Amino acid sequence: MKKHFYFLIFLAINFIATSAFSQTDTVINGKRYKIVEETPETQTTITGKKKKRLPPVDSTFVLKNKKLRYYNNWLTVGGGFNQNLTYKRKIGFAGGLDFNFHLKQHYFQLGTFISGESFGFYDNYQFHAGYGKRYEDKDIHFAGFAGLSYSTGYAKVGDTVYTRPFSKPGIYAQIEAVKKITYDVGAGLTFFADLNQEQAIFGAKFIVYFSGAYRGKKFTDGKAVD
Repeated sequence: MKKHFYFLIFLAINFIATSAFSQTDTVINGKRYKIVEETPETQTTITGKKKKRLPPVDSTFVLKNKKLRYYNNWLTVGGGFNQNLTYKRKIGFAGGLDFNFHLKQHYFQLGTFISGESFGFYDNYQFHAGYGKRYEDKDIHFAGFAGLSYSTGYAKVGDTVYTRPFSKPGIYAQIEAVKKITYDVGAGLTFFADLNQEQAIFGAKFIVYFSGAYRGKKFTDGKAVD
């Protein structure tokens, strides 16, 4: 179990480190789009000194006549496979969903997944919460999260029967990569790992990505909507 713990810690550090220096707001063709509700970068104080003023976190930009938000929430859902490292079972099924949201410039995740030896037969139900980093542009989305988990289910007794209940806290990490179909809809892969005192699991899921970036159209019939 100790080697699995070190493996997951290494994985979590890499997930966060690889995106720690990436920009967490939208980048289009290597640079930020012009903000629709543009604000001055500096403002003069009473004493005459110039004070830097940052644009609002939820400011928007325009792409193909669509108003889109820089910082936005997103949902992913999908299914794939899992491998139990502790019990060394055959590759099984895993499915789940994640809701990812931001508070100012910080991203958080709440999610769940189920896993078992096959689709429709599940012995592990897991919930997790984490903190992460994100990078996106008009074509791709990339994010990594690490945090705490809680797993409950039934462990196998003997060769075929799952009768021993368990409930364990643990640690969780995942990384996801998405190719966008439109700016706010896409498809991709999530790789995850979960470790607790009962078992260590890793796997991958094919996911569908839905973003809350869309804020409406900028123009209708040649006239500004707002």
